[in-house]
Amino acid sequence: MISLTRWGSAALVAFAMAGCGGDGGGDAPVTPPTASVKEQISAAAAVPANDTASNSSSAFTVVQGAGVTAVTVPASASPTTAASLTKVNFSVFSDGKVVSNLATSNVSFAIAKLVPGTNGNPDQWVNYIYRTESTSTAPNNVGNGPSSTPAMATATQATTDAKMSTTTLASLGLASQLVYNADGYYSYVFATDIRDPKKTNGVVFEPDRTHRVVIQLSYKNAAGETVLVNPYIDFTVDAAGKSVFVTDPSKTRKMADVTSCNGCHDKLALHGGGRVDTQYCVMCHNPGTVDANSGNNLNMATMIHKIHAGKLLANPATLGGEDYVIWGYNASKHDYAEVGFPQDLRNCAKCHTASNPNTPQGDNWKTKVSKEACLTCHASKPGSAWNTAHTTYVGGGNPLAMTNAQCVACHNPTSNPTLSPERVHWNQNEENAAKYKMNIEDVTYTQSATPNGTSTVTVKYFVSDPTNSNKAYDLTVSATGTACSGSGASISCNTTTTFGNLRFYLAYQNMAGQYQAVTEFSAYNNGGNSANAYAYKGTNDGTNHYTVAITIPANTTYTVAPFGTARVVSIGQIKEVKLQAKSAADPRPPVVPTTLINTVMQHTYKDVVLGNGSLQPRRVIVSNDKCNVCHGALGTTAGSNTPGMDNAFHSGARNTVESCVVCHDPNRSSSSNMMTNGLTLNGGLYEPYQFKRMIHGIHGNSKRLYPFTHANKVVGAFCNPANPLSKAPICDPNLVLASGVENYGAEVAYPQVGLNCDACHVNGSWKQDLGTLGSVVFKPTVVGGTATTSDPNAWLVISPKAATCTACHDSSNAIGHVTSFGGSAFGDKSQAQVGALPRETCNDCHSPGGFKGVDIVHGQK
Repeated sequence: MISLTRWGSAALVAFAMAGCGGDGGGDAPVTPPTASVKEQISAAAAVPANDTASNSSSAFTVVQGAGVTAVTVPASASPTTAASLTKVNFSVFSDGKVVSNLATSNVSFAIAKLVPGTNGNPDQWVNYIYRTESTSTAPNNVGNGPSSTPAMATATQATTDAKMSTTTLASLGLASQLVYNADGYYSYVFATDIRDPKKTNGVVFEPDRTHRVVIQLSYKNAAGETVLVNPYIDFTVDAAGKSVFVTDPSKTRKMADVTSCNGCHDKLALHGGGRVDTQYCVMCHNPGTVDANSGNNLNMATMIHKIHAGKLLANPATLGGEDYVIWGYNASKHDYAEVGFPQDLRNCAKCHTASNPNTPQGDNWKTKVSKEACLTCHASKPGSAWNTAHTTYVGGGNPLAMTNAQCVACHNPTSNPTLSPERVHWNQNEENAAKYKMNIEDVTYTQSATPNGTSTVTVKYFVSDPTNSNKAYDLTVSATGTACSGSGASISCNTTTTFGNLRFYLAYQNMAGQYQAVTEFSAYNNGGNSANAYAYKGTNDGTNHYTVAITIPANTTYTVAPFGTARVVSIGQIKEVKLQAKSAADPRPPVVPTTLINTVMQHTYKDVVLGNGSLQPRRVIVSNDKCNVCHGALGTTAGSNTPGMDNAFHSGARNTVESCVVCHDPNRSSSSNMMTNGLTLNGGLYEPYQFKRMIHGIHGNSKRLYPFTHANKVVGAFCNPANPLSKAPICDPNLVLASGVENYGAEVAYPQVGLNCDACHVNGSWKQDLGTLGSVVFKPTVVGGTATTSDPNAWLVISPKAATCTACHDSSNAIGHVTSFGGSAFGDKSQAQVGALPRETCNDCHSPGGFKGVDIVHGQK
């Protein structure tokens, strides 16, 4: 495709010239002139698909396609000459043009060869360039050793090519290490002679092996933005020392694609932000790189798995685990004990899959196991389950001394499918979700015949098996060993039956005086939480399609007849008998003794108008699909499979954002958990758990000064490493939370390098908070001599916009700002008082595109 596009314009010109000459009566064929290197590169630059920002390999393919060898590895010479050093030729394309103003400071180069594995060992990239890390002097004389001393005196680490000094350049007769050629490409000369083992830490140059050159590249595009990209090319070297591109995907090693990383990290950017591609990471993070401070090997597979399993490995319940630590630049300590992979660790295909054409080795985890990869999520020190089991396997010896050949032999999917990685990493609670789907066919509303009577919403539905032609289930039949009892209206299916946890909730509006132009569910925490019905209670029409009625509570002193658009939301999990992971049989047999497991249900919802009018659905703010990019299945396993966190919240029963907002409406607040910022208004404000505030509070660790917790009465600022302003004495380094309490501001490290609001939000919903109700923070018992505990309009609130912003920006300065400049309330006004005021004036400064627009201050485009 690229070559056809590249030559297209030149060919058209040639054909046009041929058409203009002669009368077509027997003239000799006209041979199109060969385009010059400059013409070919210039034409390629004009092709949008070749832009280096999105197609980094074009930096090499265009140049070599134009007849200029991309990489040349000449024979060594003694003494070294410029002609004997490896040279790389490449172009950079941006906005339809060749970038011609790069300096040596814009690039760093790495080069490695791929060494095929033998005796069960995996293939490995082996760098040609190394440095030695010393821990002899401060500040690097720290580490994991006794009394925080370094684990090693020195360690070897793969690195990038050195920048030549002016003296070296002069001795080689070079004006610069990086030179721009007028034809539209750059030439870079390596300082390291990769053919000389004395200069490569003993690594021998093997031209027939697959090699890779990577550039750490930065440049400015036409908009003035800095582009950070890592162009790379895989090649072998022919007898003349010239690069031959590798086109056979089996001849390289690509295990993970950076797009998988960026699903959570948005744009992976490490080591100062310039290293943005996993295909660059592996150049240095191979078995030859060790952290001298900790003694930990920094091989990519080992390091990345241990980082993402950090919380599991450090958990006291993980016998034989560890606190995984790495010391980085300037002896900075990076402790990964708090890093919890936000979905099930058994979801290997989240990062590794051969179905992605960019990762042809992505399925290696299924067939090519290794200690370097597996003994990362799996704790392996004495006392661990793995160590105990494998001590028996090796007859009482040291199981860590086993070879990878032994690992491959035992976990071979062909000869021993029972223990094949794909089988034992089977994740029942998510895999079997494919079998259970809720379908709502219709929802109707029947209004009460009397003003204060009960109305009903009738739901028609069925639960189907998409893997079996959507066959409908009988919801009263259980496969768990526990049967439903009774029949008809008196039937009872407890929570250990297959479908006994499934039910429908009605989210609706019922507050007196509530603004009706925007749908904002308010009933659940205002007397409406009983508006639900179990799915198994429905009437079966004989085909396993059901009808059930949800009764809406009658009006009270502080509620009005339900109005506007309501929503029926399904919740609950399926109960299954837990099946054996270590089994080659299909279907898998149950574990012994019988154990039940929660399995994900594919939930749904449907809107209905309560009374007259047309549908006015609640605005769509975020999407389940975006949540599940990181979470796999929202509400299920969290914390890197940490013991006790098999389900993230609500036992996995609420796995859609539509179900979250039913309960976590604006009236949701803790009755005992005080906000940790120490505000003393009314003796302290309750922590509001409206969905928007809760989610921002959990994920907004980069700005928070105070813990965001559940069920904690400790007040004070924690020292937040993600917030540069969070330093003593502003924070308390000794702040202790109640036993078992999670500080989500510290525990949940939002994984993006920057802030991309669109990672969660849809349709630009983050640009304008359309909420109409404030988040409740206090429920006074008496106002003006009148009991008000049950009156939601008397409850004190944070006004709508402020409730969103101060969930992350929780400092006293931020609260002062929104109340003084934005006209916001922060626990000093009631819901009714806020409703009577003009809308907050935040938009005066923060409207999108404004001089302090919400898009600008959050770095959005």
